Amino acid sequence: MRSLGFFLMSVVLAAGGFAQELTTEEKARLEKMGDDYARNQKTASFEYAWLLYRTGLPSDCAKADAVLGQVISLQDSDPESLTFGQWGWIEEGGERKADLNAALFKADILFAKLWDHQDKMSTETRAKFLASCKGVTEAAKRRWDTEVFDIGRDFAAYSNIFVLYVETLTLAGERFNDARLKKMAKSQWTRWYNHISFFGIDEFASPTYNHVIFTHLMNIHDFCHDQRIERESREVLDHVYLLQSALTHPMLKLPVSGISRDYRMFLIQGDARSGVLTSPIEGYIPPQKAVEINERRTYPFQVIGKASVMPFIFKSWQLQDAAMGSMTGGNCFQQQIHCLAAVGKNENERAVVFVQGSNTPINGFTDQDGLSTLCVYNRLPSYWHLTQWRGDPAKYRETFGEFGIGLSPNWREKSRTPAHLVLEAYGYELHIFPFALDNGRIAPCELAVKHRTTTSPRYHPRPRVFDEYVFPEQPDWFGAHIALAKSGAEVSDPGIACANQDGVLSFSTNSGHRVRLFVAEKGDTKQLFNVDPALIPAFRIIE
Repeated sequence: MRSLGFFLMSVVLAAGGFAQELTTEEKARLEKMGDDYARNQKTASFEYAWLLYRTGLPSDCAKADAVLGQVISLQDSDPESLTFGQWGWIEEGGERKADLNAALFKADILFAKLWDHQDKMSTETRAKFLASCKGVTEAAKRRWDTEVFDIGRDFAAYSNIFVLYVETLTLAGERFNDARLKKMAKSQWTRWYNHISFFGIDEFASPTYNHVIFTHLMNIHDFCHDQRIERESREVLDHVYLLQSALTHPMLKLPVSGISRDYRMFLIQGDARSGVLTSPIEGYIPPQKAVEINERRTYPFQVIGKASVMPFIFKSWQLQDAAMGSMTGGNCFQQQIHCLAAVGKNENERAVVFVQGSNTPINGFTDQDGLSTLCVYNRLPSYWHLTQWRGDPAKYRETFGEFGIGLSPNWREKSRTPAHLVLEAYGYELHIFPFALDNGRIAPCELAVKHRTTTSPRYHPRPRVFDEYVFPEQPDWFGAHIALAKSGAEVSDPGIACANQDGVLSFSTNSGHRVRLFVAEKGDTKQLFNVDPALIPAFRIIE
């Protein structure tokens, strides 16, 4: 029996090491990937190869070699190409083009997962694997060589991708034992940490991108071998977790805030919390304050924060069954949300209104007080047009899509005139007072209702179904006062006014809202904040 046991162990070792027990979820994913691969080998992925290697079965390891080889064959292997090391590259106009982030997203699966299974690869496959890893490393080193970002958001402030960049340098430096890469990783980490420590995370409040940051910080923490970076990365993890906890309404299960980049997940799923909160990382213990506000939140609950050099100010104001959030500062990303209101009973019975509805690079400025927000927009150039966009400056308006107020199902239109729209859901009324600036005077603004099946036909499109109250395309300046109140409560006309003094446009309401703006010499719109941004912290729960 001992001889038979020794023989079987030898067979397993010869196959490339012991099998690893897959979780139930991993087994299901492996089975699905296998079915997909049998129908279409173009579905080959690094994750499929990784799961196959982990079973330790000789037949699975042989298949993993084939899968790995197929994925690697799609990588740009021309060192003279601007897309060297990338996937998804195409030939266009005699030049190779690609999403320069693609290689960075492969670092975790290559360096942190597949790397430990090289003993299960054939000699040929292992050589291809190491060459691919070196290609990814070179792609990371070249990441910022050619791309230009709009002012105030250079590459260090491109938060989620910069974390992936540092992660790739960290993992490659460790795996190849390369002193230069290790030093680069530590220096670039310090650059990013210094930026966000002073200015906040630029992709602020984003459920998707904060999750990317959160997930990939763990590899930096685990592979950096530097006590200071370990401490700082843990600090950022706790900051992101607490931030997403505070902005997310515990009962309605969605972040209610002004958001830099949002894919409107609340339109397609009940629990629309960030993966930061729903996909825990093994070994990570949330900060006690986050646990407290997630389990025992007291109302009204208020949050304020800021991000970027510009800066952008974001807020959240929450009751037990309703909430409103906002952000101000201009144009952040095309997927931005400047104002969001939500009411309901739980994540499956809720109604959400969000401005802007469809993605578009339009400047927006707000002033929120509790459950009411004055929103002001203009169709003038944003920093993106002035510094990053490569089109004819005289044709910048052609970049704008339709702009409107999006709403999820469950809202009932109670009344509508050009001056006052009332929606009702779950015991609340949302009062919208749309306006446009006509020859320097505030005028009511007729909104057209349109049905959407995508977040945008041009900018980061995602399939989503919603209705949108669309503003006319002609006015340069327009907006709305948005107020949430209990059904039947009296909500008076806000008395929106606009004054122009020495080139400063001051929009105001009878209840004290004020948004002050002026157009600077480059054509960019600047805001005169009601509170000095220097006095506003990167993030604070107001208690």
